[in-house]
Amino acid sequence: MKLGTGRSIVTPPIGTPLAGFGFRDHGCESILDDLEVKVFWFQEDENPKHAVCIVAADLIGFGPETTVFFRQLVLKKYGLPPERLLLTASHTHSGPHIESLVLGTGAMVPAVRDMVLKRIEDAMEQARLDMVPVSMEAGKGQCVGYAINRRLKSAVATGSLAPDPNGPRDDQVTAITCRNTETGKIKAVLFHFTCHPSTMGDYRVTADFPGAACRHVEKTLGGDATVAFMPGCAGDIRSYCTYMGAQVFRPALPRDITIYGEALGGEILRVISDSSQLVTPQLHAALTTVTLPLAPHPTRESLEKTRASGSAFEQEWAGRILSKPFSCSREFDIQRVDLAKEASIIAMAGEVCVEYGLFIKSLRPSAFMMPLGYSNSIIGYIPTAAMFPEGGYEPERSCPYFGLPAPFDPGIEEIIRKGIREIL
Repeated sequence: MKLGTGRSIVTPPIGTPLAGFGFRDHGCESILDDLEVKVFWFQEDENPKHAVCIVAADLIGFGPETTVFFRQLVLKKYGLPPERLLLTASHTHSGPHIESLVLGTGAMVPAVRDMVLKRIEDAMEQARLDMVPVSMEAGKGQCVGYAINRRLKSAVATGSLAPDPNGPRDDQVTAITCRNTETGKIKAVLFHFTCHPSTMGDYRVTADFPGAACRHVEKTLGGDATVAFMPGCAGDIRSYCTYMGAQVFRPALPRDITIYGEALGGEILRVISDSSQLVTPQLHAALTTVTLPLAPHPTRESLEKTRASGSAFEQEWAGRILSKPFSCSREFDIQRVDLAKEASIIAMAGEVCVEYGLFIKSLRPSAFMMPLGYSNSIIGYIPTAAMFPEGGYEPERSCPYFGLPAPFDPGIEEIIRKGIREIL
């Protein structure tokens, strides 16, 4: 197996609107830390059609237009089929939009989008020219006390989010380490953890705790190691950052980000040194699309009325739906990328809740599984069937922000589970 890595800074200029929170009313004021894009080009032979390219970016997410752009680019430039390109975003809430993904959370700036796309392309080319032979190791650990389920039932009933220590979460840390076989030095680390990078929420640009963890590991390892965050299914999981009493979430301070990053980074380093085992490099990729039904679509008449007399946000929401052909479903990509016989990535195109990630891991408990959300595109939150009667943000209140005409149908859970089983 050969691996090449590339990286670029994609920090936007001061004044750029930030994605992730609707309360912000102006652009970013300062830079807490840089945003990066990191590219990993794996290849087993000289045929680029057999390669796998993973792009990991400090962004809120990729959209359908950006995904199509890069799939066409790598096919034309390198002959790489769509299923062999994985675009995944850390989902930081303190970076720019590169596509109009979420309504009411900061406008997309074309010049910033063009800069980010160009630097991703540059990082791809760097990776292609940087290939060295590597061996591969994988290991698992735990980072407990930093992530928490946010759907406390008593709070959900009142329309808010609150820490639920008894709710499902995934504290497992999985790390895949690639070591240069000629020098013995670590070339790359891909690590997986499940938590929303929404810890910071002011007007500073930051890669949040995933960026702090990457920096901590890279600094400790030294050399030219490239470390990237693989975002777990964190739709209903966020940082356990609370006011005294641990009942109400609070915005983080920079010190919180450092503490979180060093704790997670420390566990990654421990896994690399104490718990990793050699695995057998073997590339495989597959891509499937399932159709997720929505609840009944609003009528054109009702949407026209909302566009004429609703709030500014409601008018934008209705206008977006009216501008496209009416549809009572959405397409949902599920991608499988194997880096080794024992290590698989299952990437999904939404803010997927943690229960799906736990389900994926249960299907191959002895393997090194990385269930990802925020990959290739984001169509909205992906709740479980049990969440619909409970209501709350993920199944209901989030839908307009993603331009959905209605919530999903509860039957999506079984459709997605069936798609996952089939691709595995």
